[in-house]
Amino acid sequence: MNTFVWKESSLQSGRLSNVCWDEPRKALVLAGPLEGVLLLDPFETVEPFNDLVASWNADTPAGTEAEIYARLLVDGRWSAWMSWGRWGAHIQRACPDQEDDLVWANSYRDGGDSSVNVKHGKAARAFQLKAVLRAGVGAKAMPSLSLLAATWKNTDDPAWREKLEAEGGKDMGALPERMLLDTPVMSQKRRDPDYGGVICSATSIAMQLNHCGLDVLPEETTFLCQDYGFGGTGNWSFTTACAGAYGMESYARYMGFAGLKAELAAGYPVGLSVKYSWRDDMDVPQLTNSSVTTHGHLIVCTGYFYSEELGETVYYVNDPAGGFDLACGPREYRESQLSQAWLRRMVYLCHERAVPAGDPPMRRIEAQLVPAGKPGFYDLLADGQPVRPSIDFLRDKRRIFGGHGTIYWYIEDELSELAEGPRRCTANHVFHFEGVLVTPEGRIWSEGDMFGRLKARGKAIVFGLVENTGFHYIARL
Repeated sequence: MNTFVWKESSLQSGRLSNVCWDEPRKALVLAGPLEGVLLLDPFETVEPFNDLVASWNADTPAGTEAEIYARLLVDGRWSAWMSWGRWGAHIQRACPDQEDDLVWANSYRDGGDSSVNVKHGKAARAFQLKAVLRAGVGAKAMPSLSLLAATWKNTDDPAWREKLEAEGGKDMGALPERMLLDTPVMSQKRRDPDYGGVICSATSIAMQLNHCGLDVLPEETTFLCQDYGFGGTGNWSFTTACAGAYGMESYARYMGFAGLKAELAAGYPVGLSVKYSWRDDMDVPQLTNSSVTTHGHLIVCTGYFYSEELGETVYYVNDPAGGFDLACGPREYRESQLSQAWLRRMVYLCHERAVPAGDPPMRRIEAQLVPAGKPGFYDLLADGQPVRPSIDFLRDKRRIFGGHGTIYWYIEDELSELAEGPRRCTANHVFHFEGVLVTPEGRIWSEGDMFGRLKARGKAIVFGLVENTGFHYIARL
């Protein structure tokens, strides 16, 4: 075993303080302000390990948060408690950089991946997890925790990859010879140009969420995945926590190809952490059919087949690095090359839960865009009240929390071209981010009265304003 998931009865097995089990929600809920704790019993692993990642699914309404901790047993001594930072859908979440004399942890040493690693070539034999739920005095709803997971491996063991394969191959049964899911495909390059080049993780989890039947934009998951400590969206634990906040059962896991195939055969796409190049003369593995060189990237595997011509399994992949939705997938990556590119064998899993989801972490608000006197000027109204973003709204949108975000628009009948196979979703419209600004008075200005001219031609326009605090105003013209 290299992964364990605590949920339902196993989640109740730890020591509880000011938290209680809510059977309809299948979750531990904070009993009341200010803080509650779940302390799991120490977990002894079958083999030693030097690398551990925790992940969680929590509902964190406004004014609440969750924080997950782990400590490792090394040479008979417990390390200090290492935190993944305060996490919530509506807070400035940040995963801290930490260490003691036994371990170092989290986001800054390897691109925001959120792992805890043992120092000095040593290994741990056990770990312990702790979850803390918090709510301010004025919070209108309490936070809850429905899943806590840990995955581990020992990179000093030369056979660690083979052991992951053996773990994933247990009790698999017969698998289909060929599998291709209709997972929606999205290009990160066609999103907000201020951050489109660096949101592969947020775009990948958006594809997985849309596969599970939700309607989610990469602009929404970008702000929900953002780690304001590391300064990016590549934090593995935060990304799966984002999916969990949408009501999914989602966690990070170290996995081999056997487990990957089993997950695909069960009907679920899988996010893969990779690094690769389309060329053969770079310092990262070559991946034929790829289009970029990257030292850290996320893709979504959607199927597989065995190629008689190549003599190996080939995997279908939605790769968000493509310049257009059409170019993103399904691409075909051969197993021998993907094996070299698959960074640390990390995956994102995302499944539906039987329990109805609560309020979405990114609240969509129906709004109106109303002409405001001079041509090209509009007031954004919600519930009849003006929404007044600041003139700096479009600046520092992933650096400064609050009062910043993305503005987009698209024409209803303007759709991006897709390959045969992927299911179309809202994100597959041709999104525009140009020609719109915020005035000093907080009004929306469209260059050359673009909206008015398009409307006069009979075009239906959708306008969106996404705040990085968790609000998404949508107006239709």
